[in-house]
Amino acid sequence: MKKIMRLGIPLSLLSVSSLAFAQAADLMQVYQDAFIGNPTFLAAKANAQAQMQEVPIARAGLLPSAMATATDGFNNYNNQGTPNTNVISPAGNTFSLQGSEGTYRYNQQYYQLSASQPIFDVVAFLGYSSAKYTASAAASTFNAALQTLISTTAQAYFNELNAEDNLAYEQAEKQANYETYTEAQQKFEVGLIAITDVEQARAQYDSQVAAVIAAEAAVVNAKENLRAITGVYYDKLASLRNNTAPLISPQPADVNKWVQTADKQNWSLLAARQTAEAARKAAQQAQAGHLPILDGVTTYTGNNTGDSPSGKVNNRDAYVGLQLTVPIFENGVGYVSATAKQASYLYEADLQNRNNTYLSTMTNVRQSFNNTLAFISQVEADKQTIKASKLALDSIIAAYQVGGKTMLDVLNQQQDLYTAWSTYSTDLYSYINSSIALKQAAGTLSPLDLQQINTWLTENRQPFTPTMYSSGDTSIKRGPLAGGT
Repeated sequence: MKKIMRLGIPLSLLSVSSLAFAQAADLMQVYQDAFIGNPTFLAAKANAQAQMQEVPIARAGLLPSAMATATDGFNNYNNQGTPNTNVISPAGNTFSLQGSEGTYRYNQQYYQLSASQPIFDVVAFLGYSSAKYTASAAASTFNAALQTLISTTAQAYFNELNAEDNLAYEQAEKQANYETYTEAQQKFEVGLIAITDVEQARAQYDSQVAAVIAAEAAVVNAKENLRAITGVYYDKLASLRNNTAPLISPQPADVNKWVQTADKQNWSLLAARQTAEAARKAAQQAQAGHLPILDGVTTYTGNNTGDSPSGKVNNRDAYVGLQLTVPIFENGVGYVSATAKQASYLYEADLQNRNNTYLSTMTNVRQSFNNTLAFISQVEADKQTIKASKLALDSIIAAYQVGGKTMLDVLNQQQDLYTAWSTYSTDLYSYINSSIALKQAAGTLSPLDLQQINTWLTENRQPFTPTMYSSGDTSIKRGPLAGGT
């Protein structure tokens, strides 16, 4: 039997920093905030807890039940001039029954204790079996929600980092374009270049100003998306140390092994299977509605009165027996036919949902596996592209200084370099997210995976600075560059 993932998280993974607003929030702190404050996740938790109550509710139908009732009252009986009553006996004789006349004041106590125990009740037994599958499906659905929370939080976290990286690249390109524009103006003033070069540089700079504004908006939106998950706004997030991360291939390296694991451990698939089993039992329960029900019953009754018109009463009655109930007809509809058909259709729907979940799960596993490998290769290729773009920019700048290249050549190559850096960051974060998606599809994702990724982060990453060069200087001065050395 598959073990259910524990709903709690080690305190070491959920510690809250008292300096949360002074320091950069890391991935584990952000996940903790989501764990305790995400409405979707908390709703899934409450729903699972509610569904699990189906088991004791259904089990009650198989257990003995007992009920006690008691009354204690005071009667005041007053009868004046009660006439005689002629009574005809069963034999046809007529006789006179003297009426009771007078006033009577007396107490009366009545009590009853009854108990029953189902002996044969197929409907109740199948209902209990269905409830157990429903509770298991609820637990699996909750664990799927927990893994969704992990992956959604991580994706939003790295989406914000990606947006911030892109903003840094756009700002760096803006600064570089400004330096290029300034240099072009200086060269034009001394007659070294035509006005066309100045206008090209100015147009590129103006375009980049708009790009920076768009990138700033993307950062704001990414922050709001993360706040929608956690309920907390983060001024700063810990980012990847040295703008890189370990490129770890999926282990095992065989996608079929991952498929086999998902078949056994994917929580959504388990929930779909358990839901289908619950529906199957419910269909059997509906079909069993025509079967008789046998209960063991017992009652004990007592009735005491004072001096009443009938004299004192002190009765005791005990009964033990069997009660057989045979459903025949109810509410104008055959007891079984309509409910049984409805339950069978619902079972068929759950079967198809199970099949669909299986197919989508297997597809997600294979796609996430392939995506992880593809992004690893792409990140490595992006690094080479950055290096090549750097060398190309160096060469074009040197040629431009001696008149062998135009300002447009410099601007285009400069844009290519920043685009290469942006592509590298996007692919790197996509690699991280795809590796998380793979574990989620396999059903093995846990907070420990986030803890491992959290070790790749730092609060003190060096800021990205633009490529800069000065008029008359062929040297290139660069700050730390993402993805390259």
